[in-house]
Formats: sequence, structure tokens, C-alpha cells
Amino acid sequence: MKKILIGALVLLVLGAIVVASIRSGKGEKGTKVYGEPVERRDLAQVVKASGELEPRVKVNISAHVIGKIERLFVEEGDRIERGQPFLQLEREAFLAQRDQWAAQLRSAQTAVRQAQVSLADSRNKLQRAQRLETEGIFSSEQLEAAQLAETSAELRLQESRETVSQMAANLTKAQDDLSKTTIYAPLTGRIIVLNAEEGEVVVSGTMNNPASVIGTIADMSEILATVDVDETEIVNVKLGQEAVLEVDALPGKEYHGRVVEVGSSGFNRASQPDVTFFQVKILFADADEDLRADMSVRAEIQTAEHADTLVVPIQAVVERKPAEEPGEARTASTDSPGRDRGEEETVKVVFVIENGKAVQRRVESGLSDETHVELTAGVKAGEQVVTGPYRALRDLKNGDAVSVSKTSEAEDRRAKDDDKDEEEDR
Repeated sequence: MKKILIGALVLLVLGAIVVASIRSGKGEKGTKVYGEPVERRDLAQVVKASGELEPRVKVNISAHVIGKIERLFVEEGDRIERGQPFLQLEREAFLAQRDQWAAQLRSAQTAVRQAQVSLADSRNKLQRAQRLETEGIFSSEQLEAAQLAETSAELRLQESRETVSQMAANLTKAQDDLSKTTIYAPLTGRIIVLNAEEGEVVVSGTMNNPASVIGTIADMSEILATVDVDETEIVNVKLGQEAVLEVDALPGKEYHGRVVEVGSSGFNRASQPDVTFFQVKILFADADEDLRADMSVRAEIQTAEHADTLVVPIQAVVERKPAEEPGEARTASTDSPGRDRGEEETVKVVFVIENGKAVQRRVESGLSDETHVELTAGVKAGEQVVTGPYRALRDLKNGDAVSVSKTSEAEDRRAKDDDKDEEEDR
């Protein structure tokens, strides 16, 4: 019996040793993590926004007279030079109106000449009446009649001259209307809108009346990207900042520009009523013939850039409470009066891989882009930091043993996806 107990005890001890050995082996191997080195490179911070293209200069074409379109000299999309005919209205009615006023002007001018002759005759008769009245041949009544005739002749001449002025003004207006039956391009550009066809009647253009716009000419040599920037990022956008532009209709093609206008009043989209946006205009530096008004565009505005700075993948930086940092002990001085421990502020840290262990370091961050963040303190170039997996990084503590994967997280993810696809194919 004693031998049996001793044998059982030996087996238990051996089992414990084996278990401890296995656990020890696992502990030495540590948690599998992904790591990447701290590197030096240029880092740019960008603000992303989307919008549409529009010409910097465009002019709406409207008629100044009412008439029927006899001929359109252009089609939508055509290029037109300044001074080139845009359209021609029917001229017959305007020619007739001009000729009518010209005839009435000639008639009025004839009336003036007749009135001048009549006035001269009346003055001669008045002078004769004055002489005869002095000689006692004419009575005072006859003199008064001559004076009245001379005054009437003066009034008729004045009236005839006023009629001439009125007829001349009417003729000038008719000639001006006739000249406006042909509309010429006010600038060199491209026809981006054409709302009329031959045979249609156009109305005289008035302000804020879209119905009177026949077409639009745009100077496509200067193109703007008008984009909407979120209110949380608009404070970083300044005049003169450079931007990279991509047009959805032209995949693979990259353009460049600079910010020329930053909106000062916000607006809300119908699809996002709770978000305020500000309009920003970016002038293309390398616009070409492929660009069209109203095309969709995506912009990356470079708001800051640091050259040759230390960067790590953005997921490597995690937040921890100060009490969780190595060597930190909670004291009365580290507790803020009145602060709930659940509301304790966090600090940014990374885990540097040293001798198979994850060493927690407090860091200070600077600029960031979509994939990397600048670290201004806490690490040195060449050091390896833990970048994932997320669950491991979330639970990682200072001094934990780690095993760095020889493959990247992206490679492992692709391998898992491939295995999954193969299983589905089976």
C-alpha cells in the first residue's frame, strides 16, 4: 500500500513538472504579435473632401430683345472665340421698325425746314407791320396780329425740332435693337449649356430669371474644384495650401491645385442635416481638355508637412491610464480632486519589442495621415513596435512576453481569406 502511495505521488510530481514545463514553454514563446520598425520619412497631414468641377469664369447668354431664333451658330460642347456669332434672331420686324422710324425722322426734319421758312416769313411780316404802324398805315390790331403770327411760327419750329429729337431717339433705339438680333460671344471658351433651338422664341433677359438664359460659355482654361469640408477640419484649411485632385470620370489621372477660397458660412446637406460643411474652392494648376463642368472630384488638401520625422503605423499607438504605465503608482498627487476614476484621462503609449518582451513607452504624437502617425518623443528610429493584432494589443501589458510573426498582418489576413475561399469551393 505504501509503495502504491509513493508511486502515485511520483506520478503527480512528474505530471506537475510536465504541465509546468509546457506552461513555461508557452510563456517563453509569448503572445503572437505583428511588429514594424520606427522609421524616418516625410509625413503630410491632409484634409479629404469631395465636390464638383466648375469653371472659374462663366457667362450666361441671354437675349436683349424678344424674337425667334433664325440660326444657331454653335452646339453644346463647341469651343467659341470672343466676338464670334452665337445666334441670329429673325430680323424682318426689326428692319421694318428701323425703316419706319427713319421715315418719320425724315418727315419731322422736313417739318422743321417748313417751320423755319414760316418763321422767317412771319418775322418779315412783323417787321413790315412795325414800320407801317409807325407810319400810321397799320393799326395796332394789325401789328398785334403780326406779332402773334411770329410767336406761333416760333412755337411750331420748336415743336418740330422736338419731334425730330424724338424720332431720332426712336431710330437709334430701333438700330440698337436690330444690332442685338445677332448675339456674339463675350469671351473665349466652351459652350457648356445650350437651352435653345432654332425656331424657338427667346425672351429678353432679366436678372434672376433662369428661363431667359439661352446658353452658358465657360472659360475652361481655369477650373475650380468646389468641395465641401467638414466643420471639424475647416480650421486647418488655409489659402494657398496645395491639393491633389482626382476626377471620378478620369480614373488613374492625378491633378494638382491650390486653395483659392475658403467659405466663411456653413451649410447642411439634406442627407446629413446634423453635420455642418464649409465650401472650399481649389484652382487646378494643370487643367486640360479632359475636364468638364459638373464632374465629380475628390480632393486631398495638404494642411501640414514634416520632413524626415519619426513615424509608426497608426494602430501601434494605444491609450492607457497613467496608473497602468510601468513605474507609476497612484498617489494623492496623481489623483485630480473631484475626478471620477472612471473618467481618468488617458495617455498615448506604444509597446516596443525588447528581448522578446513588450515594453510600454509613453509617447507624444504629432501629424498623422491615414496609415501613420508622427511621434515626437518616446521612441528612436529602428526600434520595433507592436502593431497588432488588435485583440492582443488591447490586452497587452508592460513586460508581457511576445512572439513576433514573420509575416505581416495583411499577409495573414489574405492567407485566411484564401483558405476560406478554398473551403467554400469544396
